[in-house]
Amino acid sequence: MLEVVTRPTMAFLYGSALFSFCSMLNVVQVCSLFLRPISRRLFFEVNARVAGSMWKVMQMIMEKRHKAAITFSGDKIPRNESALVFGNHRSFVDFYMFHSVAARRGMLNYMNYFAKDSLKYIPFYGWGMWIMGILFISRNWQQDQLKINKLFAQILDLQAPVWIASFLEGSRLTPSKLAASQKFMLGRGLPLLSNVLMPRTKGFIACVNKFRGSHVKCVYDFTFAYYHKTKGFGVPPNLVRVHTGQLSPEYKFHVHVKRYLIEDLPTDDEKLSEWVVQKYVEKDAFLEQMKESWTDGIEGGVWTEKW
Repeated sequence: MLEVVTRPTMAFLYGSALFSFCSMLNVVQVCSLFLRPISRRLFFEVNARVAGSMWKVMQMIMEKRHKAAITFSGDKIPRNESALVFGNHRSFVDFYMFHSVAARRGMLNYMNYFAKDSLKYIPFYGWGMWIMGILFISRNWQQDQLKINKLFAQILDLQAPVWIASFLEGSRLTPSKLAASQKFMLGRGLPLLSNVLMPRTKGFIACVNKFRGSHVKCVYDFTFAYYHKTKGFGVPPNLVRVHTGQLSPEYKFHVHVKRYLIEDLPTDDEKLSEWVVQKYVEKDAFLEQMKESWTDGIEGGVWTEKW
């Protein structure tokens, strides 16, 4: 009974605290607009630090206060390296999984996401995301392409450090969306995936082609997995649960990452699209293995890493 009473209270307290902190950061961001005509690089760095402050507080709540048990496997990526990053999309907690690696590699300040256009209208949070340069997209390719090209031109001009993160599936995995995706796969003769949706490749291809030969030299392929001690594989906590109590040992979290050089990726758009689909075939197989035995048997082993 105590937990039932205190969890909504804790959610309210954390929500209020984060809202207040976000409001203060918005003030800094509004002031930073005066820097933009003077120094675009200084404007960028101020807002990167503002964004990083918010991400850091939320990550600390999850990992350090609420003891999220996160394990890692795959390639140990270098510190301070710019990259295009993508991952499977299961829940809002996927953002924390991206950030768990970014925080350990000095790139938490430089996360930039493709986000739904409607999010920019959320008071304080959306406004702050707009000022810091989050890429809001409407899923109308002709309109979105202009926004993408403009943002990428700014990043290239400033030689700005960045992780440009996206969920190529386009939406979170749900039973109904998986069924629709599998119907599409069968109709097109594509591999049948059961743990991820078929990726949308057009935006990713545009990103890769834009950054070939630039300071953004890599692509990181993230696979996120979740485990609940009674509900089993594929069950992450919701956002309220992340901020209202200890997560371990009730939940387990795992991040698998593969690193690829852009110069090694196919230059033909069709071949590059096939490459992305193949990564999702591999991702699906990896998750299927984890469904059976969690982290046991992962090639190269798993590790934990303090932040």
